[in-house]
Amino acid sequence: MSTTLNIAAIPGDGIGQEVMPEGLRVLAAAQARFGFTLNITPIPWASCDWYAKTGQMMPDDWKAQIGGMDALLFGAVGWPAQVPAHISLWGSLLKFRREFDQYINLRPARLFAGVPCP
Repeated sequence: MSTTLNIAAIPGDGIGQEVMPEGLRVLAAAQARFGFTLNITPIPWASCDWYAKTGQMMPDDWKAQIGGMDALLFGAVGWPAQVPAHISLWGSLLKFRREFDQYINLRPARLFAGVPCP
């Protein structure tokens, strides 16, 4: 039996636009290697460009659009020269975290012997 995963791909802003295609390539390779199926739904909102066009970071029905997804693949948020950080963060990323109870921002790191670290 094949597993199918529904993923919302949300590039967001800045580096998110650059890393999203590479992240999708990694997912495609994993899909081919491990035999699961991915349904990727590109999401154009949750970006400062969207805000510039509409006056909001996300549409009113954002949660209905992505609430049934198995995962969100999110690039980055913020473009301070275009939209103040308190609007971009609270209007997208922090909404995702609060509404979907995703409170951990885990960034794995490897410590090297002899290298000072915090």
